[in-house]
Amino acid sequence: MHMKHIEIFHAVYSTGSVSNAAKLLHVSQPAVSKILQRAEDQLGFLLFNRVKGRLIPTDEAHALFGEVGNVYQQILSLQKKAHNLKKGNAGHIRLSVMPSMGLNVLPLAIANFLKEHPEVTFDIQTRHHADMIQALYEHEIDVGLAFSPAKHVGLNAYDFGEGEFVCVYKKGTMDEKHTRINLKSLDGQDIIGIKDSGPLSDILLKRIMQADIETNPIISVQTYYIAKNLVGYGMGMAIVDQLTAAAEGVGDTTYKGFTPPITYSVTGLYAENRPLSKACEHFLESFKSVYAEFSQIKD
Repeated sequence: MHMKHIEIFHAVYSTGSVSNAAKLLHVSQPAVSKILQRAEDQLGFLLFNRVKGRLIPTDEAHALFGEVGNVYQQILSLQKKAHNLKKGNAGHIRLSVMPSMGLNVLPLAIANFLKEHPEVTFDIQTRHHADMIQALYEHEIDVGLAFSPAKHVGLNAYDFGEGEFVCVYKKGTMDEKHTRINLKSLDGQDIIGIKDSGPLSDILLKRIMQADIETNPIISVQTYYIAKNLVGYGMGMAIVDQLTAAAEGVGDTTYKGFTPPITYSVTGLYAENRPLSKACEHFLESFKSVYAEFSQIKD
């Protein structure tokens, strides 16, 4: 049986007549009768006996209907899925994010997005920069959310805006007259160092060298959130991204931006040869909107 045969047979069997089936499918009665006749000719047996203007299902029709019903539901599901994919309301999005994005921004962006697109599913991975780039090239993920990534051959970029480095410290350990500080004021301070964190470390190291300051890296870590919590336990100060600084953590900490600001870009990367799905495009718009709420630092 062809797809159209299945649809017509299911409608006639379910509604009990050609006229009702025609109304259900929004087609003419002659069209229903013609397709039903073709289905019976192809099968080599009657599906309905015509008795005084009524269609009575044959034993063969009863036997087929259970199987046809399952197929018909799959067809409807397929049609719905195709429609939702076209509209960007369905799909599967594989993301890789820098750890600090997963603290607040990403969960909120996904929660907001799923209110409008409940049929989209997510696979979320937390990777550091080099691993994220490799995963994009190997098509293990659809989008990588990164800080100030360098240009890479074969990767396109989606701009979300900028972020800032801030200094995290225990409340009461720094003058609160000003909302921002100069990088030179950290000269000689106990600083928790960040190592091997990709482009962000490069940006920060360059500014520290330009300011010609010396810091005392009492502890070195790879993750900004660990550095923030070490500050909470009284282990000095840390220079981290603003998303990490704003997230809840241990101890009574606060943070200030620098003057002049030390900024970085926030970017979504995806493979040039794998265009974004509609669902993915809509999600990136949602993420950009949420990120804008978290990217403001008081002056």
